[in-house]
Amino acid sequence: MNENYFMGLDGFVWFTGVVENRSDPAKLGRVQVRCLGFHTEDLNDIPTKDLPWAHVMHPVTDPSMQGMGNTPTFLVEGSWVVGFFLDANERQQPLIIGSLPGYPQNTPDSTKGFNDPDGEYPSEHIDHSGHGLNESDVSRLAREEAAEQHRTLINRRDTVFKSIPTATKPHVSTVSTSSTKETAGSFDEPKPRGTTVTGLYPFNKVYESESGHIKEIDDTPDGERLYTQHSAGTYEEIIADGTKTVKVVGDNYELIAGGSNLYVRGNINLTCSGIKRELIEGDYILEVGGDFTRKVGGSEQVKIGAGEGGGNLEEEVKGNHAYNIANSVAGAIGTTEKGTAKDFDITIGGKETRSIGGTVDITSTGNYQITSLASLGLLAQTNLTTFSVGSTSISSGTTMTVKAATNLDIKSEAVGTMTFVGDSSAISFTGSSGSINLSGSGSTITTTQEVTANTIALTSHTHTDTEGLAANITSAPNA
Repeated sequence: MNENYFMGLDGFVWFTGVVENRSDPAKLGRVQVRCLGFHTEDLNDIPTKDLPWAHVMHPVTDPSMQGMGNTPTFLVEGSWVVGFFLDANERQQPLIIGSLPGYPQNTPDSTKGFNDPDGEYPSEHIDHSGHGLNESDVSRLAREEAAEQHRTLINRRDTVFKSIPTATKPHVSTVSTSSTKETAGSFDEPKPRGTTVTGLYPFNKVYESESGHIKEIDDTPDGERLYTQHSAGTYEEIIADGTKTVKVVGDNYELIAGGSNLYVRGNINLTCSGIKRELIEGDYILEVGGDFTRKVGGSEQVKIGAGEGGGNLEEEVKGNHAYNIANSVAGAIGTTEKGTAKDFDITIGGKETRSIGGTVDITSTGNYQITSLASLGLLAQTNLTTFSVGSTSISSGTTMTVKAATNLDIKSEAVGTMTFVGDSSAISFTGSSGSINLSGSGSTITTTQEVTANTIALTSHTHTDTEGLAANITSAPNA
């Protein structure tokens, strides 16, 4: 082994220099550095492409192998660095052990060495942060009051969501005396950085990338925070009291291959300005320990049994059920596409009261029966009509009363009879001028028993002789 090339045996040769190129063709994170005292600033004498490639030392928290650790290094053209030469006096194997912040005062002169050949760093104004010349290279976010001049923080404060509305209970005073009208609620996006003093130097450790990605680990006493932000504005922040804010300025996707469990000890407010869709391919179980209210601004559609096997709807209400429908109600029972008829069964333990403002039409293709185990009353303020294409039967277990304020007409439009059957059956007229009028041709009254009357007025009558009877009569009959 050549001892001249064994690091340290012939001493250390230190250097301070400026990174001029980081596009390592080997992609090892190396940079080309121009070293003070070893290289001139004359690019004609030593162009950037001829500078030696310097390795960059990583901390012990970086394995620096097989993609593990923080790779590549975050050095840019224009960075001031310090290190030593592994090959000592040969000075062809520089090793960078760190970078040196400062107070840049001028923009780079790309025509000279010890400058960013691209003329980008240091800049008079970095768009995402506002950082410029004549200020510390330390991020503004880590320098207390300077943080308020950082453009990302200014933008966060200017774009805070305010007065986000929350849901309110429906007011159903038309059917419930206990219904109360709620005042609409709202909430605001939490104030960036919380309400306590945060970001004090030197407690706030900030990582800020070229495009504006930011990480903060803030150890300010009583203002401890964790903060991560994408350059587009999406961020996550946890402040001193443990409050967490997540803001997504674009679309949000959350994919969970296993199960998910969420426990919230307090309240949940969910506000969606667009459409919300939920697809649950298994069972959906909802348990509400208190009241469940639902307010729908437009229409509501519910379909049970949307799958091939159909489904049932089962409800059990241990209290009252009240509803108020402003317009019409339409429904169908058992009228499926296949035409299979089904039944409608309802049982009411108490009384039923209905008030209908218009007409009522009931049509039954089968039998229609009304049964009352007590009294049954029918009242019509105008006319009452009962019509049957076939026979009509009216039966009473005791007395039947048919009453009319004026005329009572009982008609048979075909050949038929009116029959009163029963022991001691009678037709009684209690009015002052009651009568039985037979005006039809061939009208008769037939009886096989006696007819009794206090007075019988005969305006015309005929006696029919029974053969052999008249010859045996010797005296005139009494009228």
